[in-house]
Amino acid sequence: MIKLKADYVLTMNKNYEILENAEVLFDKKIIDIEYNLPGESIYLGKNSVLMPALINAHTHLEFSSNKTSLNFGDFISWLDSVIINREELFIKCKNRCFKKAIDEMKKSGICAFGEISSSGEDLKYLKHSPLKTVYFNEIIGTNPAVADMLYQDFLARLNESEKIKNEKFKIGLSIHSPYSVHPILMDKAINIAKEKNLPIQAHFMESKAERKWLDKGEGEFKLFFEKHFKNAKPLIKPLEFIEKFKNTNTTFIHCVYANEEEFQKISEIDANIAHCPVSNRLLNVGLLNLETVKNHSINYSVATDGLSSNYSLNLFKEIRAALLMHVDLHPKYLAKDLLKAVTLNAAKSLGLNNGSIEKGKDADLISFKLPDKVKNPENLPMQIILHTNEVEKLFINGEEI
Repeated sequence: MIKLKADYVLTMNKNYEILENAEVLFDKKIIDIEYNLPGESIYLGKNSVLMPALINAHTHLEFSSNKTSLNFGDFISWLDSVIINREELFIKCKNRCFKKAIDEMKKSGICAFGEISSSGEDLKYLKHSPLKTVYFNEIIGTNPAVADMLYQDFLARLNESEKIKNEKFKIGLSIHSPYSVHPILMDKAINIAKEKNLPIQAHFMESKAERKWLDKGEGEFKLFFEKHFKNAKPLIKPLEFIEKFKNTNTTFIHCVYANEEEFQKISEIDANIAHCPVSNRLLNVGLLNLETVKNHSINYSVATDGLSSNYSLNLFKEIRAALLMHVDLHPKYLAKDLLKAVTLNAAKSLGLNNGSIEKGKDADLISFKLPDKVKNPENLPMQIILHTNEVEKLFINGEEI
């Protein structure tokens, strides 16, 4: 057992309790949080913070070799460049590439991440990751003539990932988006998720082009599909798409252009949303309306997305960007929500037993120091976001990584 003492302990429980000069006792799981627990403790130092480790709910590590290959600044131009450069970027990302990506997340206090895998080639690199992984096998394809072939490939990848499940490696599945997956494939994959109780992720309403395409079959996506896939007809309506995920643990990614009805439907089926603000900015698609998300009581996380649409996998940088980008929200209260979004909320979306310091939760913890004392604990969340890039200690299942 280990007992740590810090000047500030952020529990991230539902009451958002912040304890000063408190101690946390744990082995693989949290045993107790209290003041002056019996026995010797390890003091983490002046101005130290102890809190749950961060969770990056949505990544695409397959694209981690990207630096300047893809076109930022416009969604359709970016998507074109992804299709053109995809295979080359996958080939370039081997063991060292994945290790570098995981090391960046580890240094910034991330204990777990959700990984979207479209090829299965990343499995051999991620199965030995020191971090917890929720591995989302992705299904994609709109041509009904090859639906069975695509489904069999998806099943083969799913079966391979199931072979290596353990306490740090769990699996899920991903329906790429309503514009890129045929409803036949959607239904088959979602049925598997229901049978096996797997979490799901799906990109939804990331761009204005997607909004126009799904509503009217018009706009830039019409030209895009005619150019690449000879398919110029939307396959499903947005509300029908959301409804398919009823009775599952689904996270919809982005939702920048979701409308009021769609947010209401997401809330009704108790789904989650993952907000990727830097990715949205770099692809120039706009910004998720967090006030609307909260008004509908939707659980939301903040994630980096992949290096295909970001420059970093550091979650502290991501939530700092979010703090500065959402200018219509009060920064002090937004800071609290953002820390919750990368801990407790993200744990819910991935189906993990961590994200808060509470008895019985996995002992996934981070510690770091602030430059000075924070006299008013209410200001602590904002000061953490402004002044933290890396952590001093990371514990996963009670073991220091």
